[in-house]
Amino acid sequence: MLSVVIPVYRSEAFIAACIESVLVQSFSNFELIVVDDGSDDASGSICDAIARRDDRITVIHQTNSGRSAARARGVAAAQGEWVTFVDSDDRLPSEALALLYAAATDETDIVMGNGYTLHLDPCPRRIEIEEFRHLAVRSEGTIGVPWGSLYRRTLLSEWLFDIPRHIINGEDYLFWLRLVFATEKPVHIVPESVYDKGDEHTCNSFVWTADYSQELDGLRRLSIPASRHSDFLDDMLSDRLTNMFSVAVCTPRREWQHSAFYRDIRADIKRLGRSLPLKKRLFFLLPCRSLRRLYSWLGERLH
Repeated sequence: MLSVVIPVYRSEAFIAACIESVLVQSFSNFELIVVDDGSDDASGSICDAIARRDDRITVIHQTNSGRSAARARGVAAAQGEWVTFVDSDDRLPSEALALLYAAATDETDIVMGNGYTLHLDPCPRRIEIEEFRHLAVRSEGTIGVPWGSLYRRTLLSEWLFDIPRHIINGEDYLFWLRLVFATEKPVHIVPESVYDKGDEHTCNSFVWTADYSQELDGLRRLSIPASRHSDFLDDMLSDRLTNMFSVAVCTPRREWQHSAFYRDIRADIKRLGRSLPLKKRLFFLLPCRSLRRLYSWLGERLH
């Protein structure tokens, strides 16, 4: 059996459609666990009403504790051998669970869906765990989000969800880092699209700062075994640079140019014998945020 876990918070406009997309799956051997994370709108009552019509649904109500804690609560209640997560403002295509479950075997603990986002040609059906770890540290494609994939329930320890609540951007990335170092089995890949993402809310409104990025980097380093840090320095640097670009777009230069986060990145670039491409160096030299935003906007469209 497969367990579907939906964390819910203030989702009254979306949650009914989200749940319905799970209930109409072509694969039927699943339970649906909905965790109402202390919603102060009608989300909880909507979930309760739908659950009364379908005995595959269990609704759990808890004091608001954050999305990671809600997912952990759902996993704790799950009975299935495999677990997948769905965000409350998203939906599953009708064949999603069937495609994911078909790739779940004794040989793996992780089935990654939406494999097309890895931009590997051709898209492999299997990636050895060491190669996949490098992809995960660099946050390639949809590695770095818990939705759209399938996990063996015994792999989902409390440690994977034990993330400070104020880390609301990057928490899913930390979940994956801890996940990929908890198994030695290869990852199976489903190349088809198995998830319909709704409008993004957190990422679009989040303001990256150097201090936040520095804290996230500390949690990143704690999530990767210390004995393996040297093997993943390049990958960590790549993702830190991505964070740094976000900081430079979101905040004035005076707030980050002398920060520990930016200083450490430059030191590691030098220590590793690397150099920033000219376009990226020019980006950091731009004097004001509006120019950096324009530069970033143009870069995304010309990429």
